[in-house]
Amino acid sequence: MNIIEYCTEEVKRQGHTIKNLDGIQRVGWMLEAWSYALQVSSNSLLIGDVLVIGRMIEPAKNEGGFRTVPVWVGSKPCLPAIEISSHMETLFRNKSALNPFEFYRALLEIHPFIDGNGRSAKVVLNWLNGTLLTPVFPPNDFWGYPIRNP
Repeated sequence: MNIIEYCTEEVKRQGHTIKNLDGIQRVGWMLEAWSYALQVSSNSLLIGDVLVIGRMIEPAKNEGGFRTVPVWVGSKPCLPAIEISSHMETLFRNKSALNPFEFYRALLEIHPFIDGNGRSAKVVLNWLNGTLLTPVFPPNDFWGYPIRNP
């Protein structure tokens, strides 16, 4: 699967219709974030990189960086916004002890952005996994259901 197909598939998985402006923009934003990751991936992933990716994935909603408001995934409330910075610092301190899929899952559980967490985390996953040019989906979604790589 190429990068454009991957980003298109992920935007569709997130419930956006790629035949209208909303979905087309999100594919474009994800591709821009992917391009950023490709440009800097020879460096170690830093918290600042996650911020840049999140802002690129959802420019208006994540303009301010990490969220300062509560969000929910389905009916489950996410980590309180006041705890995001400390959890992100802990995650990055422990980065070397986690494989890319564990890091991806932990990032999703922190849910640092208002929107675009899944798309941002997939860019990060492929960066850490060394698969930015040959992207892979994680084995399971946020709820533990298997994700099939198309």
